[in-house]
Amino acid sequence: LREETLQLPPREALELREETLQLPPREALELREETLQLPPREGLELREETLQLPPPSSWSELEKTLMETLSLVKIQAVSSAQNIAEIKTSLERLEDRIGMLEYKVDSQKGLIKKVQGDLTTVKIRQQQMTSEVRLISLYKMVDQTSYADANRDADLIVDGQFIFDKRAIESIQTYTKTNNSPNNKLTIHLGGLFRIHRVKVWNVRFCCQEQFVGTRIFADVQMIGVAISAKPIYQFDVPESDPTHAREIILHQELAKHLHILEVQVWGSGPYDPEDLFA
Repeated sequence: LREETLQLPPREALELREETLQLPPREALELREETLQLPPREGLELREETLQLPPPSSWSELEKTLMETLSLVKIQAVSSAQNIAEIKTSLERLEDRIGMLEYKVDSQKGLIKKVQGDLTTVKIRQQQMTSEVRLISLYKMVDQTSYADANRDADLIVDGQFIFDKRAIESIQTYTKTNNSPNNKLTIHLGGLFRIHRVKVWNVRFCCQEQFVGTRIFADVQMIGVAISAKPIYQFDVPESDPTHAREIILHQELAKHLHILEVQVWGSGPYDPEDLFA
């Protein structure tokens, strides 16, 4: 500890001789606490743990240690100041870039607004195109669970021909026929996700119309109708209040009967994305 800290004269001032104070030798060092206005003597006995330094062998060593410590602190302070200056410079550059970006965004607002308008127009046109109700089953792929004979393939129910169905001319018979085992199915694959508006079935006209009684009509897994009586034509409409979307139309006869069909027409709109069912 330097003498300046205690506001005392140089070290020589502490070397009070016994003659100066006119005291016996030992009493010359026994300066009372009241003189320096300090806490009791024990307060001056600084332990090594308080300074966290090894006890110096002399005042010179303590002074050297403190000077080294202060020098290190000064170096670190200079380094910290440099780092702060670099951070400040980086922030200023970042502010400049943000300002440039804001300027560019402001300058492109007109273009962005125009693009948004164009996208809205495209979406409206797309909605109008996909919302058109049309025949969506013509020439689509069809599967059947069984065959009555080789000439009665299921593709005949989506070929658009529902006039010629008599046996008189074998080459122009256009109906399909399964065997009479239970749980026969005809499945029309629409090729996409469509909203179903109507399913129309032409029964054979020359005979056996009762074979269709009990057949259930499904749009994927949702049933939209069932044949409860023998008729030449069946029409199953889907209510506007209950939109139904499907990828397949299934005719399912659970009874032990033939599925004896001339034509099936599916009317709908689409196709739609599963995440964008706007109609």
